[in-house]
Amino acid sequence: MSSLLTVYAFDELWSLVNIVRYGFQALQHRGSQLYVLCTVKDGVTCYEDDDVDISRHALDHVAIAATYADKNGIKTSVVSRDGVEVAVVTDRAWRKLPDFASELIREVKRCRNVEEAFKSTLQRFVDEKDSIPSIQILTNNREVIAWRTPHGLTPLVLGSYCFDMAIVSSESTAVDILGGDVKKFMGAGEGVYISRYLVKTFATSISKEPSLCMFEPLYIARHDAVVDGVSVYIFRKLLGEKLAEHLDTEVDVVVGVPETAIPYAIGFSHKIGKPFELAFVATGGRRRSMLLSDPFEKIIAVHLKMNPVKSVLEGKKVALIDDSMVTGATMKTVAQILRFRIGVKELHIFIASPQLISTCPFGIVNLDMKTLLAANLSSDLARDYLEADSLHWLSREDVDTVCRKFSLKLCGRCFGVNFLGG
Repeated sequence: MSSLLTVYAFDELWSLVNIVRYGFQALQHRGSQLYVLCTVKDGVTCYEDDDVDISRHALDHVAIAATYADKNGIKTSVVSRDGVEVAVVTDRAWRKLPDFASELIREVKRCRNVEEAFKSTLQRFVDEKDSIPSIQILTNNREVIAWRTPHGLTPLVLGSYCFDMAIVSSESTAVDILGGDVKKFMGAGEGVYISRYLVKTFATSISKEPSLCMFEPLYIARHDAVVDGVSVYIFRKLLGEKLAEHLDTEVDVVVGVPETAIPYAIGFSHKIGKPFELAFVATGGRRRSMLLSDPFEKIIAVHLKMNPVKSVLEGKKVALIDDSMVTGATMKTVAQILRFRIGVKELHIFIASPQLISTCPFGIVNLDMKTLLAANLSSDLARDYLEADSLHWLSREDVDTVCRKFSLKLCGRCFGVNFLGG
């Protein structure tokens, strides 16, 4: 999981130090293992680290940046040739990136038009077996391109800060937090060209059947985000209401695994007329356990955000809501906390997504077939493994129903179907 961020101040007097810092904070939930910052202060230069020194490097009035949940794979390439310098940053690892950057700079030198050079280069890298990621480009002439993947798997938003600054981000929350206004949700295969005197959107002829990765509205985006015109918070609440239709027993209280499952739990609670309680309190900074690959780090992250409020749970029949379940490790840890530290009377687990039964062919989310709980255990065995009284998932039909309310089409390949909704 990752995020892209472009900031272009049209007045050279701007310094982007605080803009980039707050932009990174706004997108940290999408990945915080690696930060990338590219500027043109002393030629096109990219800085990569788990803690980029923004105060030293974000001194120019133009920057492209990114955050990543892991450090694996090629995501950044800087090429220089005969006075032309180009930095290319993608929102996920792409093995063709070095070749793409080299071809791009040749095209820039040939036609001297960055937009046309970009379109021409794209055509040479179309491969039905390979998903081109979303791309940001920065040249030493301070020309910028930000382009959304033709599959539309990950979102891209164009915003502005009055007439002073253009902002492009993987999520609307970064535009909001920087005090800007969202101007356009970029379509699949759509890009924006920005220079000192021009902001221009453009389409590309690369044709894919667009569908947003379901994990965007399900888990990745912040609750206050708007993705492709859809309120993430409302979407999650409605899924929670659909999930409540699977309740077949009495419960006393509804709780959500923090922080992503809270809206689902609120919708669930409203539907059944039982109280929603804030049953867990986090310790320290926010860490997203699903993004962590190291098992020990994952368990530590779970315990840090799962400090239970005993008074609202002890002796109760609990409906425990989570947004998704990959390996079941997080849910098993939570179940054990509730069973043995708190002493809940009954534990009924509800997952606000269909069963994950396949890997992601696009590499948006790192999934391993060997560890996917739903792909390797029957529902009854999964329930026993989690030490729950019952276990329920949303059906694909449930998700279809909610998606159609928003005319939202989602990629569902990891759930065993090409598309959901639409």
